[in-house]
Amino acid sequence: MLSSVLTPLTHMLLRNTVRKWFEHDESVFDTRRKVDRMIGLTDPMPRGWQAKPAGMAGGGTLYRIEPTNKSQPIKALYFHGGGYIIGGLKTHGAFCARLARAIGGAVMFVDYRLAPEHAFPAAFDDCCAAFAAISADHPDLLLAGDSAGGGLALAVAQYGHSTLGLVPKKLLLLSPWLDMTLSGNSMSMNETTDSMLSAKILARMRAAYLAGQDMRDPRASPILGELRELPPTLIFASTTEVLRSDSRRLKTEVDWLHGKAELIEYAGMPHIFPTLNALPASKRAIKQIAAFAKG
Repeated sequence: MLSSVLTPLTHMLLRNTVRKWFEHDESVFDTRRKVDRMIGLTDPMPRGWQAKPAGMAGGGTLYRIEPTNKSQPIKALYFHGGGYIIGGLKTHGAFCARLARAIGGAVMFVDYRLAPEHAFPAAFDDCCAAFAAISADHPDLLLAGDSAGGGLALAVAQYGHSTLGLVPKKLLLLSPWLDMTLSGNSMSMNETTDSMLSAKILARMRAAYLAGQDMRDPRASPILGELRELPPTLIFASTTEVLRSDSRRLKTEVDWLHGKAELIEYAGMPHIFPTLNALPASKRAIKQIAAFAKG
C-alpha cells in the first residue's frame, strides 16, 4: 500500500526536478548545485554516522564511511553515479552509510573528479587508484557502484584482473551504465517511463565526459571489454528505466561465458531505486544486497 503511493510520488518528483534539470539547464554546474542541495535536504547522513577523509585516490578524495567513534573493518569500495558530471559525498554518502550498516563494515567512498572539468579517463583513473590502494589488503572486498559508478565498478574490476592480478570478492551494480554507444533497445522503449534519464540526457553526459574520445573504449563502455573471470556479480535494474538493456546484456553475456551473475529487476521503479531511501523497494533491495555480501 505504501509503495503504491510513494513510488508514483517519487517518479513525479524526479521527473520535475532531476530529469528537468538534466534536460534544460544550460550549465552542468547549475544542475550539480541543485541536485546536491535537493539530496542533502531529503537524504542527509544518518545520525551517528560519519564520512572521514582517508587520503587521495588519484586526483580524487577517498572517504571512510562508518559509525561515529567506532572503527569497522573495510568491507566495500563504492563509486557513485551521476553521469560523470554530478554526484559525490553529498548525493551518495547517506546511502553508503545504509549500505555499511547492512553489510557490517566500513564503506570506502571515492569522490572522483568530475567532467567537464576533468574529462575521460579521469574518473576511471581515480577509481583504479582507490582499488589498487585498498584491494591488496582486503581480499574480501565488495566493489560497488550505481549508474555511471556501476560502469566504473565493472571497468575497474576488469582493470584489476588484467593489470593488477587482483579482483574483488564480489561485484554489485545498481542500474549500471555500461555502454556509451547507447545501443540498447530500452533507450527507446523506456523513454517515457524513465523519470530521471533519457538517451538525450545520456548523450549530453557522454559528450561532457568523453570530450570526443572513443565511446567504445572499454574503460568507458566496459560491456565491450573482457567479461571472463569476473567475480560473482549482483545487478539491480528497473523494468522501466532506459538503462535496463545494459543490465540484461551483462547478465546474458556473463551467463554465456559460464560466469556467475544474478539480475534482480523491480517493476516500475525509478533509476537507481536502491539508493532512494523513501521507497520500500530500497529497503528490500538493501536486505538482498546484505545477503549477497555476507553469503
